[in-house]
Amino acid sequence: MTAPHIPVVLLTGFLGSGKTTLLNRLLAQPDMADTLVIINEYGDASLDHLLVSHTAEQPVVELAGGCVCCTLRGDLAQTLRDAHWRFARAGRRQFERVVIETTGLADPAPLLRTLIHDERISARYRLACTLTLVDACHGADTLVTQTEALRQIAAADRLLVSKSDLAGAEALAALRSTLAQINPFAPQVDLQTEPVDSAMFAMLPARPAHFRAPLPPDSRHDVRADSFCFARPIPRARFDAWLADWPRMAGPGLLRMKALFDIEGEVSLQIVHGVQHTLHPPIPLPAASDRIQGSTLVFITRGIAAETLRAYAEKLAAD
Repeated sequence: MTAPHIPVVLLTGFLGSGKTTLLNRLLAQPDMADTLVIINEYGDASLDHLLVSHTAEQPVVELAGGCVCCTLRGDLAQTLRDAHWRFARAGRRQFERVVIETTGLADPAPLLRTLIHDERISARYRLACTLTLVDACHGADTLVTQTEALRQIAAADRLLVSKSDLAGAEALAALRSTLAQINPFAPQVDLQTEPVDSAMFAMLPARPAHFRAPLPPDSRHDVRADSFCFARPIPRARFDAWLADWPRMAGPGLLRMKALFDIEGEVSLQIVHGVQHTLHPPIPLPAASDRIQGSTLVFITRGIAAETLRAYAEKLAAD
């Protein structure tokens, strides 16, 4: 019998957004005792692993000396490959889930690519969700000056807003609107008013609301959303060829893609997520979800012309 895949949660957010504080709150939950925590810090001197409260059942691995998305990507991959025997007792693995806290300067896309496309990792682990913290006090300004913060938000499955009690109501509302424009797929959670528990780590089911009409362009950040719909089922060979062409089309400007595909011969619609060059394998839409007719694609982009996206999307509808 094949062992179930170990869920991995990617916890990201720009410098000072409160990742370590949130991690401590989560690790205090009784049902989080069997968690492997991997912490990355920028620079050779590191403190975060000393600031995280953990128990003997919560082993902590520290990766220092650089950003986990670049220089230490190999170390992260090796840590995950070795973890099942490195953190075992009497032949039994001591953890049931993994949380990776990235440095605030990390672009999540390379990490997602490692988790999804490294065969030795994907054979044992599965990406559960990406959580991105956003500082309510400084988040709006950070988005203007820091490209990494923009990419972190675009990659999120959930957006966790911290320090909302320190921000004015008008500024908070403006930030929430901006976040919805950059990533309309991700629910926003106010950490000051909503529960902090392990339910945050659950994978979000796809819902028809995720594929609504795009929001107006966010001119301040040069971010736009474009959607395309196709009524007729897509032949399997054409769908596979389109996915294979993704690396050529995708890049840093393609911040996020979420799509539902109606494939000929498939009973369920297929959900596909993309973050920059990283494309998640298709998964069937749960049967309980409301039926959507045809295929719907939503792209969140920066600096890519709508005509370019349309030409790429319409390859799916070619005769």
